[in-house]
Amino acid sequence: MAGRLAALAACAAVLAGCTPPADPPAPPAARGTVSSAHAAPLQGNDISWPQCPASAGGYGLPLPPDTARLSVIGLTNGLPFTVNPCLAWQVTWASNAQVPAHAYAMAAFPTPAQLRAHRVAGPWSPATRDGQLSNAGFAEAAAAVAAMAKASFLPAVVWIDVEPHKPQPWPTSNAAQRRENRLVLSGLMRGLHDAGLAYGLYSFASGWEAITGSWQLPEVPVWATAGQDAPAKARAMCTRPGFSGGHVYLAQWYDDVRDHDVTCGPYRFTSLAVPDPPAPGTLQGQPAS
Repeated sequence: MAGRLAALAACAAVLAGCTPPADPPAPPAARGTVSSAHAAPLQGNDISWPQCPASAGGYGLPLPPDTARLSVIGLTNGLPFTVNPCLAWQVTWASNAQVPAHAYAMAAFPTPAQLRAHRVAGPWSPATRDGQLSNAGFAEAAAAVAAMAKASFLPAVVWIDVEPHKPQPWPTSNAAQRRENRLVLSGLMRGLHDAGLAYGLYSFASGWEAITGSWQLPEVPVWATAGQDAPAKARAMCTRPGFSGGHVYLAQWYDDVRDHDVTCGPYRFTSLAVPDPPAPGTLQGQPAS
């Protein structure tokens, strides 16, 4: 673990081409399957800056209860290029409570200032707007990796949170804008891939459609949300493909106090394969066939 964290820190400094050494292969039962198809789903909660005290900018919401069997910890303070002010504390809580933790990172369309700052460094040529936007998404991944390295946090999966947000909205007026959103997300996925991190997508059908034009990425795992006070609807999401066509591994619902998460089928909240970044042919403005 120490060696992988050191490699992750190196990735945060120079992300391109950096792949942390892999852990030894786990037995088949520990890689998303269990010996019994009837094993009970695991349930827990996702947490982030709202669980911080008011003095740190949060709402003072409670951490998961003692019954939690999993957690998903937010890396950002609501937007890319920010850090959850309680990240280290929440990672320590999960470790001390022996609650397995994944991570999630908010994605957003870059502001003009962010695009100027991050359009050059990355795998793509900055000579085109496509390349600049992809590099900006890559930089969002680099910022998330840096936050994990600083908190000594090496989650099994990093979920990319793709949803509308007023402070830094996604442009959604036409197909050309949705294509540009895909470029940003493609860069973010490439960044996590190049850091050797398994990743997946978090969203909901109408939000994903508005932002990406219902981009179909069947090889990328999905964490699907059913919305407020909808545990039955969340569990039903486990039985069908997700908003992007990918397999649903986690489902979420929320109430006024907590976000609740449950594993789907035989998945045991373990590591997943690192998906390949989206192919250029999937970046059209309309959904892939």
